[in-house]
Amino acid sequence: MTKRSTAGSIFRSLIALPFLMLGAQAANAQTAFKAEMPFAISSCGQSLDAETVSLLANRNKLDHTFNNVMKASELGGTKTLLIVMGGSAKGLGEAGIDEKGELARANALLDAAKKNKAKIIAVHVGGDSRKGPLSDKFIEPVIAKADHLLVTEDSNKNGAFSELAKNKKIGITVVKKSVDVGKAMKEIFSK
Repeated sequence: MTKRSTAGSIFRSLIALPFLMLGAQAANAQTAFKAEMPFAISSCGQSLDAETVSLLANRNKLDHTFNNVMKASELGGTKTLLIVMGGSAKGLGEAGIDEKGELARANALLDAAKKNKAKIIAVHVGGDSRKGPLSDKFIEPVIAKADHLLVTEDSNKNGAFSELAKNKKIGITVVKKSVDVGKAMKEIFSK
């Protein structure tokens, strides 16, 4: 092979690379997790992160129901439930609920969603500040019933959520920052 033809081959490969990458992205987009509306957002642990996720949904013009202390009886025709995980002692106090009561409420809500065949997306956007002994109590029960995970890179820094998704055999969407969660939700709810 001559130098000229080698250079031509490299050039053609470089030109083709973006198109191959677009093809790979398109293939991933077709197999990406999808969910239906209407959807609701609630908390498991009463951190402010659930309000953040609701605000991001609003910014992306995604109509939804938000209730930090949603009860199973309030699910109605919800087709997708986003549960934002993360414990906050202050949030629990303001909600007038203790850890045991919060877990009971969240479990009843998750069970009702499963019974209604609604998809459950477990969300974690709080990074390391929403991990630890208090938050861990609220993370595992949600992931046990989730159909998909949506987390930030900071939350998944040590790969714990990737490992949980792998063990449970569910998909995971990891976004760079919490502000990117809205765009990820828009993609999840797009047809």
